[in-house]
Amino acid sequence: MDLPYRCVPASRGLAWWGQGWRSFLRAPWAWVGLSVLLLVGSMLLHLLPLLGGLVAQWLAMPLFTLGAVFASVLRRRWQRARSITPEGLAAEADNEGALGESSQQWGARIGPLLLASLLVLIAAGALVLLLGLLLAALFGVGLLRLESIGHMMAASPAAVLAGVGMGAGALLLAALVVLLALFVCSVAFWFVGTLVALGGVAPWDAVRLSVRAAFANLGALVVFSILLIPFSVLAMIPMGLGLLVLLPVISGASYASYDDVFAAGAPSPGGRLA
Repeated sequence: MDLPYRCVPASRGLAWWGQGWRSFLRAPWAWVGLSVLLLVGSMLLHLLPLLGGLVAQWLAMPLFTLGAVFASVLRRRWQRARSITPEGLAAEADNEGALGESSQQWGARIGPLLLASLLVLIAAGALVLLLGLLLAALFGVGLLRLESIGHMMAASPAAVLAGVGMGAGALLLAALVVLLALFVCSVAFWFVGTLVALGGVAPWDAVRLSVRAAFANLGALVVFSILLIPFSVLAMIPMGLGLLVLLPVISGASYASYDDVFAAGAPSPGGRLA
């Protein structure tokens, strides 16, 4: 099943952050508690011998999706409260039991979520393998050039300096390629979890649809990702305690981006259906 998706303006990447913050304010203590559980669970998984890191990576996306489901439940309750509140008065949503409702909704999709996460790991692993082969080929060519330059050292010291410069350039290029690959993966698979848990999309279809929708909305995701860098730095300053707020905000923003791009109804400002 393929859901129709919207192409939204790049400015929506900033709006997703704002919606994520408002989602956090609707139930701050519940969000903090959920963040503590996720962080502790992740640390414990990494402590497992042998494949602990890999297991943690496999479970990261399904666990993170729980936050997006929680954000969607909070949003529905807020909308319900807004609809029955007289104009001019602040809406007060009843959030009691919201986390339990979210867990039930998320648990009903845990199987497809785990499968989708496995598919994402395989796809990302294939990209890393391809990248490794490419870098190995470039490194091999670089070694041959350095060996040739070494033979010419006595005759041409300038060639050695040129070789060192080429080596440094190759390392910089490799680092940039790795960063680009990580960014491509994070963008391409951004919607997978929400598509499976909230959209009811089958795992492989979610991976395929996420890639299409993400690159159709590349501008908004680039804006969102650029803002993530300073927010992450700020979150790590107070001994990492800011993560207790940053993770919920990202979860809320994840739901907001899914709702913006995939939800039915009139397109968002400047958006169009694809």
